[in-house]
Amino acid sequence: MTEIPRGYASWLPLLDGFRDGDDSALELMRQGSLEWTSVVAERWTAQVTSAVEARLQSVSKRLQLGLNRSGGDAHAVARTLLDARRALQPLREFASIPCMPEGVGEHLRRELERWARQTQETLEKGAKEIRFDNGRLLKVIRDNPLTAAAAPAPPSHEEGACEAARRPRRVIL
Repeated sequence: MTEIPRGYASWLPLLDGFRDGDDSALELMRQGSLEWTSVVAERWTAQVTSAVEARLQSVSKRLQLGLNRSGGDAHAVARTLLDARRALQPLREFASIPCMPEGVGEHLRRELERWARQTQETLEKGAKEIRFDNGRLLKVIRDNPLTAAAAPAPPSHEEGACEAARRPRRVIL
């Protein structure tokens, strides 16, 4: 769908796609609008909440699968945690789309942070119980927290070129 959503019906396909993991709809959603009536509010909020819950369940499953497959390898655990943290970023962006009523957006942001905090605490608690690795797994989990916002994407070639052109070149003798 390439049309900016303006009414409840035009939001549904985008929300369904987002629920299924399609982040490409985020740009259209940022530009969208919605007439906020009591009937629309209830239905739209239920759809939005359902989409976020489904995405969080997917992140949880991928996180668990990655940890199970890591075999305790520190690099694999760190990569799995980073992937989970990156998967939360589109959800944070979704909770901040402009037409999202502030109460709904704030609720979603709190839920995302609660999920990240509780998951982080659970992972740390489990790692503390592992005695044979001298705390290495706990360190990896603490060094790669789910509660940290994902790093922004690297600048595109054009942005990087502009940035390099603005900075004077440093010559070390």
